[in-house]
Amino acid sequence: MAGYKLNMREELERRYTELRRQSIQMANEALDLPDTRLALVDSASYAAFQYWENHPSRKVNWDWPSSWISWKLKFPKRFESATWSGNRLVGFAMGRPTYHATGLRLDYIEKSPEAGEPHLDLTYLALYAYATLLGATHVKIMHPINSDVRDYYEHKGFQYDPKSDSCIRRII
Repeated sequence: MAGYKLNMREELERRYTELRRQSIQMANEALDLPDTRLALVDSASYAAFQYWENHPSRKVNWDWPSSWISWKLKFPKRFESATWSGNRLVGFAMGRPTYHATGLRLDYIEKSPEAGEPHLDLTYLALYAYATLLGATHVKIMHPINSDVRDYYEHKGFQYDPKSDSCIRRII
């Protein structure tokens, strides 16, 4: 039975990795910023993250490399994205489908303190593409860290839901 579960897990990972790749490709085709691209998270992302990991202006203190390991194991259907400008990492994002699979959550998003690029807008291209490929009807940004961030999301077309402490945007 354990072998069957492992094979099923590997198949899920393979299938959803392909959908993640497609969503990143779709997002990159829509980009209009020179030398900017989205990619799946990999070892190069972690190496570049070390440059701003201990930056004094960093707003959150997420340990992306160690969090990512458990996230990948728990959520084969996860969303993941690393934003790059040339060889400089702009930011990370990760999420997962909602429990009823009607939406896609963005659980974590962080921009380098030195980045000037619109990380949310760039991430949203891939998030929207992945949500569409999954057949989701909305995206949710979970737990904005403060009211300024929440207001920023609302300015970008999301509606704040105090019940779930998330900002929601319909895509269909």
